[in-house]
Amino acid sequence: MTLNTQGYFNALRSYLNMNYYAVTQSTDKIILKEKIFVQGSLKLKEIKVLLKLKGDVFAIKLDKLNKKGNLEPLFHFLDDNGKPWSKRCDFVLFQFQRKINVYCIEFKYKTLPIEGIINQLDASSAWCQSLHSTIKNYTNKYKKLHLTKYVFSCHPDPGKYLDDSGKYLLRDHSIRHYLYNEVNGLNIEDLENSNVDEIK
Repeated sequence: MTLNTQGYFNALRSYLNMNYYAVTQSTDKIILKEKIFVQGSLKLKEIKVLLKLKGDVFAIKLDKLNKKGNLEPLFHFLDDNGKPWSKRCDFVLFQFQRKINVYCIEFKYKTLPIEGIINQLDASSAWCQSLHSTIKNYTNKYKKLHLTKYVFSCHPDPGKYLDDSGKYLLRDHSIRHYLYNEVNGLNIEDLENSNVDEIK
């Protein structure tokens, strides 16, 4: 029996460990919160971004720390110490609205460490592909995911890292940059990125 896209989205949410990773949200908005290291300060700065929701949405905090202040392994049966799969972005949002959109989002402060950003978002894309493949292999259920990648920052001069449009990373055109004040309060479907990875 073929599963429709809404059914696959519901299954996807039920397969994930939402008790641990889920971001608390209301029906029409979600607040993404991340504590960021600020150079020259001993304190972490908490950044909050409110996104308005349309359609069916859930979000996970992929780099959530456990009670000991450590990251849990992404794949508990693999050694996570310094391996490529230990990298991850801050948030992954899943949205169903006729199709399933996936938003991988990384928060930065006043710096844009490009190599690290690319590695984190590429690893998170690979995680989504692994999730998709695992569900497909075990349940024979699959639907296409439409994945986009973002970095949010308050860099005082991000232009030197961006392409001629001033929107995408010069080193990786698939990653869309936003300043926090540009994205805060935005509708999730208004996040702009013309580079979509299709996970089939």
